[in-house]
Amino acid sequence: MRRWGGAVGALLAVGAAVAAGCGYHPVGMGSPGSAARQIAVEAIANQTMRPGIQGIVGAAVLRQLRLHGVLGASEGGPPALILSGGVTGYQNEAIAFDRQDIGRRYRVRVTLLATLTERAEGKVRLKETIVGEAYYTTGVGAVSVSNSEAEALTFAAQDLANKLVARLLEEW
Repeated sequence: MRRWGGAVGALLAVGAAVAAGCGYHPVGMGSPGSAARQIAVEAIANQTMRPGIQGIVGAAVLRQLRLHGVLGASEGGPPALILSGGVTGYQNEAIAFDRQDIGRRYRVRVTLLATLTERAEGKVRLKETIVGEAYYTTGVGAVSVSNSEAEALTFAAQDLANKLVARLLEEW
């Protein structure tokens, strides 16, 4: 068994060296730092009855885009792609109940209609509905429930942002 561990480790090291040495970047993204690899993000609209949800979702999306290095302008000019969208849905529904039929476990869902447009031609490259979700359990008291729901909303927005950025990177 010991021999295989050393051989596999050597192959992994060679593979990593080859990938690092060839200047690898995902197909279609252009070279790192180029305008083709950058996205400008427009303000996200709120089309729900939940106040402030667009700020929570927008912050999560910006964090994910920044994490993947595709946010903002480059030295080559303005970003080639523009991401716009609107929060079209917010659901907070009970999914588990206690003996008195009172909801104790909830699911929060946030829906975003996202559009990725080329700046130059105005061509829509992607228009997709993305749903993020998270769960929470209620405690005792209204403050506990409110705090739990707010935290779940943040997690649902992060889930949505993860799915959106994964989809954008797939598209490239």
